Amino acid sequence: MFKNLTNTQINTIADNLNAFIANFGEPRIERHPNDPGFYVYWPADRTDYVQRCYNIDYLNGWLYGAVQAANKVIKRIERT
Repeated sequence: MFKNLTNTQINTIADNLNAFIANFGEPRIERHPNDPGFYVYWPADRTDYVQRCYNIDYLNGWLYGAVQAANKVIKRIERT
C-alpha cells in the first residue's frame, strides 16, 4: 500500500486515508526516490497514477476532497 513513506507521513494522512479506503477501497501510494511528490494509484493494481501530490499536506487534502466528493458534500455551482 505504501512505498517509501515514513511513519510520520503515514500518520499525517491516516484519518483521511481511512475515510478514502472506506469509500473507494485501498489505494497504493508511492514516493519515488528522485521526486519529492507522492503518487496515488487507484485501484492499487493500476499501472498509471491517478494523482500526483507535490507534498504530504496536498496528499492529505486530496484524500479528504475525494471523500467529500464521493459523499456529495461538495456541490457543483448552479449556473442560471
